[in-house]
Amino acid sequence: MLKLYVIRHGKAVKSTKSGKDFDRELNVKGVAQINQIGESMRRSGLKIDQILVSSAQRTTETAEIIDFYIQTAAIKFDDQLYLAEREKIASLLKKHGQGKTVILVGHNYGLSDFVNYYCDQNVLLSTGMLAEINFNFDKWEDIDRNSGQLITTIKPEVHTF
Repeated sequence: MLKLYVIRHGKAVKSTKSGKDFDRELNVKGVAQINQIGESMRRSGLKIDQILVSSAQRTTETAEIIDFYIQTAAIKFDDQLYLAEREKIASLLKKHGQGKTVILVGHNYGLSDFVNYYCDQNVLLSTGMLAEINFNFDKWEDIDRNSGQLITTIKPEVHTF
């Protein structure tokens, strides 16, 4: 059985000095959201084989915070995951997914579309939100429409003033 944790990056700043969306960093709320998700993952004692992550600044920061809590050495950054659509996400997971338990950190609306397509759900991932999916086979290449089972979603509850 394969397990996939899909995490949308935490809340990010609205703009950057460069003016590029790719360079947007997590804001205070986003850091708090991802710390909450990371602590939840640490408490559950997860053993993660790999983190696949968009190389944008906000997703990179999200993955690094998560990794602080779960301590995996296998982080793969991929420019192609930046604002990727469902088909590209699936293609990259099939090509680069290693091990039985993978975290995928990326962006909407591709991530929500991915979860909905592969789990026959209607979920909209808000910032910092996690979706846990089980696939009842042993190779990432086998994922197909409706082949996943959405186990749970975790939406961080963070209030900033």
